[in-house]
Amino acid sequence: MNAIMTRATAGDNSQRYEANRRRSAESAYNRNVQYNGENQKLVEKLETLLTGKKGSEIVQSERQEFQPLSGGQMKQIALPIGKTLEESIDSWRDVRAEAISEPEPTTADYNLAATASAKIMRTEAQIRLHNRARSEIEMSVASEEAATAKLASMELPTALDREVLIVQRRYEKAISSYSFQVMMKQKGFEIDRPSFYKTA
Repeated sequence: MNAIMTRATAGDNSQRYEANRRRSAESAYNRNVQYNGENQKLVEKLETLLTGKKGSEIVQSERQEFQPLSGGQMKQIALPIGKTLEESIDSWRDVRAEAISEPEPTTADYNLAATASAKIMRTEAQIRLHNRARSEIEMSVASEEAATAKLASMELPTALDREVLIVQRRYEKAISSYSFQVMMKQKGFEIDRPSFYKTA
């Protein structure tokens, strides 16, 4: 009886193992087909864009897919970009004015205007930061040039002036050493200790 049960259990386990293996293989195959299919579509689009065949048609069809949205959804359009940041700001202002100029602007028009305003503010902030950095660089260059010009125009001291300066520094050093020795003698040549030593 045990041999029959063991044989039935072993057969059942092998069948379950084979079923799991088939299911795993099928799911892996399906994932591979799906992944490769999406990649093939992207590769075909890139090839058509690179070769120039129907490239503009694909771009136009993608742009047209986003346009007919309504009901408060924002239109997915690419905001124009100029050659310079100032040109971009001007074109975004035109987009904002056009979005709000309709007789009855929808929520999507307001969202488009808000997006254009946000782009304008971000770009203006970028321009201000760039101008500030440029002015700081110009100021530092000007100060370095002024310091260099000042050093170049300075007159070097004569030999007599240098001798007087050296004697004056030696005199100041001697006075400070003498005053330190006098102070040490007054304290009995003891080192000043912090106040917490005195209280402890």
